[in-house]
Amino acid sequence: MDSTDDRTDDRTAAPTPTPGVALYLRCYPFDRTAMDFHRRALEGLAWALELPEPLLHLDNGRRAADGLPALDALLRAVAGGWVGTVLVPGLFVFSMDDTEARRVAGLLERYGCRVVELPSRGLLPRPADAQEPPPAGDGGSRTPAAAAAAA
Repeated sequence: MDSTDDRTDDRTAAPTPTPGVALYLRCYPFDRTAMDFHRRALEGLAWALELPEPLLHLDNGRRAADGLPALDALLRAVAGGWVGTVLVPGLFVFSMDDTEARRVAGLLERYGCRVVELPSRGLLPRPADAQEPPPAGDGGSRTPAAAAAAA
């Protein structure tokens, strides 16, 4: 490459992450089902919004005062550009204190992340060409055929 050439050498360019989707759930005290109902509802929301399969970040049985390692990891992923959308059942997962919950959601948004709360039942959007969402417990597959093949 000529020193006067302004093109970037592809071999040295840093890869740009493709922002993904994450779920964040927190429950105190410990929930032996790991908030399975909420997780499945949020996976259904991701499907309805035609988002990629989300990665779960779970602080199960953790009080905010004791630290929230999954939330910390999520914040780092968002700040690094790896996550562009966070799905939550409500802002309460960030904190039971409304002011603190809004502060955390605002921090995510300042990093360029979209925070999406689960709407009330019956208000879920559906893709234009929607079939039925994948059945619960199929590992998050997005296509009914993949779910059937896994059974």
